[in-house]
Amino acid sequence: MLLPQAATAQSSPAYVLEIEGAGEFQEMLEEHLDISRQANEGLPPEQVERLVDTAPEQVRELLATEGYFSPTVRAVLDTSGSPWSVRIEVDPGQRTRVISVDIRFRGAIAEGPGADESRMNRLRRRWGLDPGDVFRQAAWTEEKNDLLKDLLSRDYPTAVITHSEARIDPKDNSAVLTVEADSGPAFTFGELDIHGLTRYSRAMIDNLNPIQPGEPYSQDKLNELQARLEDSGYFRSAFATLEPDRARPERVPVRLDLVENPRKRLALGGGFSTDTGARAQVRWLDRNFLRRDWRLESELRIDRETYLAGGDIFLPPVSAGLLPPGWLPSFGARVERTTTGGETNDKLRFGARVTSPNRFDEKAWALTYLGDRQSIGDTFINNRQALIASFTYTKRRLDHPLRPRAGYVASVELGTGLRGLINESNIFRVLGRATLLRPLAPRWQAVLRGQVGQVFGGSRQTVPADLLFRAGGDQSVRGYGYNSLGVPQDGAIVAGPVTAVVSAELVRQILPQWGAAVFVDAGNAADSWDGFRLQRGTGVGARWRSPIGPVNIDLAYGHATRKPRLHFSVGYGF
Repeated sequence: MLLPQAATAQSSPAYVLEIEGAGEFQEMLEEHLDISRQANEGLPPEQVERLVDTAPEQVRELLATEGYFSPTVRAVLDTSGSPWSVRIEVDPGQRTRVISVDIRFRGAIAEGPGADESRMNRLRRRWGLDPGDVFRQAAWTEEKNDLLKDLLSRDYPTAVITHSEARIDPKDNSAVLTVEADSGPAFTFGELDIHGLTRYSRAMIDNLNPIQPGEPYSQDKLNELQARLEDSGYFRSAFATLEPDRARPERVPVRLDLVENPRKRLALGGGFSTDTGARAQVRWLDRNFLRRDWRLESELRIDRETYLAGGDIFLPPVSAGLLPPGWLPSFGARVERTTTGGETNDKLRFGARVTSPNRFDEKAWALTYLGDRQSIGDTFINNRQALIASFTYTKRRLDHPLRPRAGYVASVELGTGLRGLINESNIFRVLGRATLLRPLAPRWQAVLRGQVGQVFGGSRQTVPADLLFRAGGDQSVRGYGYNSLGVPQDGAIVAGPVTAVVSAELVRQILPQWGAAVFVDAGNAADSWDGFRLQRGTGVGARWRSPIGPVNIDLAYGHATRKPRLHFSVGYGF
């Protein structure tokens, strides 16, 4: 029921609107009917009467989008009292259901030597508005768009829907659906036509290019080319397009528009984290190091718990050899001092790494030396070192790289080091992580996160800290300090050989860019699974979808410490 603002009796009568019998569509009608939306605008009498006259037809149009094509609607205006009374009586009737679907194809997908019967059958099977389903206009539009999108994204960039009809019979509440799609010719890729390349070599782009001239057109291939170039660090943006012409479908040139990053860049920065406090940072970037198109990334960073100096050199992508074209070799070194939970570690780390160019299914091989000097108070000093070969596989399936709403990221890391000159014992390390984002309903989202890891062989007395595990903090177990969960030793908390962390979060969107969350986290690190005990944290938080990614402000209660703790973070814990 809506009661508008008061108005003068001569020109702008106020009226009360009642909608009866709408059931689940009450909110939709109140939001979209003109007589509802304009109720508080102080309308003159003749305009109110006109809105009452047009309301039944608007109700029928709105209900038709939900599959009701034979509703009974009556609008009654009572001017005897003050304010006026408008009553809309609605009987939606029977919902219309689909009784048949006919999907037809023309063009290269259906005709000639390149006809693809299996793909046509697959598209028919994937059609989601089947006989027996309720006919809704939104679903009808979505299924046609999905059908066309499938054709456009692979092989047929000029595909069109040439005919579509939903024949509605109000007498028996049935819908007969017909769709005809013309795929057009099958297209193939040609050579790259590059624009905007002045600072860096063409060979680097060719090594990153996943497209082979003559192969079938694929939008995924264009997206992969763009992603590889932007991830390389040499380009601010890359945009790959094709100008399809049905008369010339073979070996169509791929236009590549580039915006290059500058060769050198000095960045001074600062920040604050509830994990590590205030932070100061200096970064130096040289994208033509030693005039070889090598990329040098170096940094100095200081915060409450860390002093770090290090750098990495990224070589141009390989063109041939033991690895497929496009893989990125790199090597680097860093020295670091960390002070966490009463433990100080002076660390040295250097190694080499090769990474696949595909960010969606990323693989990385590495060989790393790690050494540290562990100190607890003035009495305990321990030197540890290891040489580890590792493999990491990461699978990313997100709907947006910076502001995802749905999808997942999962990774597994395997590392091993043999007993010998450096390792005191055989070491095997495994770590698995996953984060799932899942919309549950309009304005609701679930965020699930998990991690499990273990080091086999050696012990925390012989294995360097960077191979062991801790828990606690903004992206781990909220309600506890950064890396404050681990193994007690001489009044300090140190890293342990086993860890597990799980988290469940429910987010409710309140405004377009703001939401509220409730969550529960649990996790820990320990010497063994026998002594492992989950520590819980629960709380509430605010979510802001900022231009740089999700910003999270959480107030969590640590059940072991019985104290609340404020957390601030950006992004998800991938």
